[in-house]
Amino acid sequence: MNIAIQTGNLPSLKEALASESQRMRFGSEFCMYALPSTSALETAYTSTRDAGKEFTYVTPRLADGYMDRIREHLGLLGDLGGSTVVVNDLGTLSMLREFPSLRPYLGRQLVYTPSRCPWEEITEHPVSYFTKRKIKKIFYQTSLNYEPTLEFFKGVGIVGADVDWIPEIFNNLKPLTKRDLQVSVHLYSVPVAITRKCHMARFLGEKSLDQCSRPCYTKAYSMENEELGVDMYLHGNTVFKLVDPDRRTVNQLARRGVGELVLTMSPLSRVSSKAELEGALKSLQA
Repeated sequence: MNIAIQTGNLPSLKEALASESQRMRFGSEFCMYALPSTSALETAYTSTRDAGKEFTYVTPRLADGYMDRIREHLGLLGDLGGSTVVVNDLGTLSMLREFPSLRPYLGRQLVYTPSRCPWEEITEHPVSYFTKRKIKKIFYQTSLNYEPTLEFFKGVGIVGADVDWIPEIFNNLKPLTKRDLQVSVHLYSVPVAITRKCHMARFLGEKSLDQCSRPCYTKAYSMENEELGVDMYLHGNTVFKLVDPDRRTVNQLARRGVGELVLTMSPLSRVSSKAELEGALKSLQA
């Protein structure tokens, strides 16, 4: 099982490149204000390739005003020799048709999964056994398990898709891998809610999102609610619930045809250095 390291800034990428992982992901998965500069993207690409490792560019959902910058980034990657691009925005996906050397990969925001809901008891309502089984079947599928949706995305050139570490959905991944779709599973955190504006920056008094000091590189805040019994975390413009991956389930994923795990270096995973990264990789590969 391959483990890709996802980072959103050059210092973290430098730590990741020093690890044994052969796959690097660089970019902002959720926040358009944290898009890297064109020069930072070029540095990330060339550093990764110089290290003999695979490079993937990760892009978030975008407002119209950011599409020109993304076009510039895609043009750069095309000129540099091509790459895989994780897309979380249909506009970016459409734009990728202009760059045949780039391989589109569906991000988590374009793969709808009902079971991201943090209230698991939604499947435990007092209804009949058969109704409950039907609810769970829907709750633990992804949108790609609906054939027309899968056909649409494959028709526009998608080569793979990201999904969350939600063990109940893993039985539904094998039909996707059988259709020659690469599947990557994210570790440690599951997005519950995503906003366009960054509430974390607002709480911390950032005056301009475009000029934000990026406190999300080092901070995340607990949103524990004792009354609801839900423990979530605010990180940037996204609320996450945390999950603990285990080696046994990793082996089960491999048997279902999943070839890649994604470990994001962030305050949520508590991985920010080479040493912490090596410890996390060792626990997953032991």
